[in-house]
Amino acid sequence: MSRKYSLLPYYISKCVRLALLSVLCLSLISITSQGVAAPTGHLAYAVNGFDENLGRFDWNLYATALRGTKDFTAIPLNHKGMYPSWGPDGDLLYFIQRGKGDADIYSINPDNPKNKKLITPISGTYRFLSVSPNGRQLAFNGYTIDQLPQENQIYVLNIDSGEMEVMTQVPHLGWPYSFYGMSWSPNGKRLAFSLSRPGWLEHLYLLDVETKEIEVLTELNKDFYPVWSPDGTRILFLRWNREFDTFCTIDVDTKVIEPLFDVDKATGYWGDWSPEGDYIAYSRWGSVYLYDFNTDETQEVVEVDGSIFIISWLRDGEILPVEPREKLVTTWSSIKRRATQE
Repeated sequence: MSRKYSLLPYYISKCVRLALLSVLCLSLISITSQGVAAPTGHLAYAVNGFDENLGRFDWNLYATALRGTKDFTAIPLNHKGMYPSWGPDGDLLYFIQRGKGDADIYSINPDNPKNKKLITPISGTYRFLSVSPNGRQLAFNGYTIDQLPQENQIYVLNIDSGEMEVMTQVPHLGWPYSFYGMSWSPNGKRLAFSLSRPGWLEHLYLLDVETKEIEVLTELNKDFYPVWSPDGTRILFLRWNREFDTFCTIDVDTKVIEPLFDVDKATGYWGDWSPEGDYIAYSRWGSVYLYDFNTDETQEVVEVDGSIFIISWLRDGEILPVEPREKLVTTWSSIKRRATQE
C-alpha cells in the first residue's frame, strides 16, 4: 500500500520558524542600535548657587556621567570655578577660578579633584577657556593684572612652557570690546570666537592660529558662544532675537546657517556637541538638556539648585568613580571677507 505525504505543512512550519528568527534578529539589531545611539561621555559645567561643601554662594564645578541610561546625577567637584574644558584624554579638567578681583586657570584630575594645579604664569581677568585637541595649549581671552580692560585680547598658552602669546590686536578705541565664546577647531589650526563690535552686535570670527589672520564668519546679527563640531564642518552658536534666542549651526565652508530651535532669553547659555555630533547638550536655567539631531527632540537629563553656565562634553574616557554625596534631580586689519549665505 503506497502512501502519499504532502510537503506543504513542512514548508509552512519552516517559513514560520524563519520569520520568527528574522523578527528576533531585527529586534536584537534594533536594541543594539538604540544602545549605540544613546549619548555617552561626561559633562562638566559651572553652577551658580550655594555649595554646601565649599560653604559659599558662587560658581561651582559639577560633572555628570552619561552612560546610555536615564540615571543622570550631578556630581560636585568641590571647586569653585567657571568655563570648564576637558583635556582630550579626560585625565584633566581645566577651568578659570576667580580670586579677589583677579582670575587664574587651574587644572584638576577628576579622579582626585583635590589635586589642583595652577596653570597661568600671571593672574588677570580671563574668560572662555578652550583646550586644544592635542591638549598642549589653552585658548582664552582677557587681560593680565598689568594691563587695562581695554587691552582685552585672545591668548594662547603653552601648557608645558607657561608662555602666553597674544593672538589678536583688536582696536579698543577707548573702551573694551567683549569676547563671547571660544572654541578650538578639531584640527587645531583655527579658533572660532564671538566679539562685540560697534552697534552692539556680536559677530562670529575665525582666527588662524599660525598666521593670526582673522576671517569674518557672520555679520549684522548678535551671534555668540560658538562651538566647533567634532567633524570640523559646522559651528554651533546662539543667535539673539528680541523675544528669544535661537540655536543655529553654520557650515564653515559655505557659510549656510541652519536654525535648530528657540530657547528662552538668556537661558540657553552654552552648548556642546556629543562625540559623534548627533546630540548637543545645552543649559536652560538650572537644567541640562540633550537635543537629538535625528529626532529634533529634547530631553532634560540633569537638574540642579542654581543656574548652569558653560558645558563641556568629554569625548570619551572612564572617570568619576566616586559616588555622589547627594543626588540632584596677527592683526585686526587682516580680515578676509566672504559672501555669507543664509
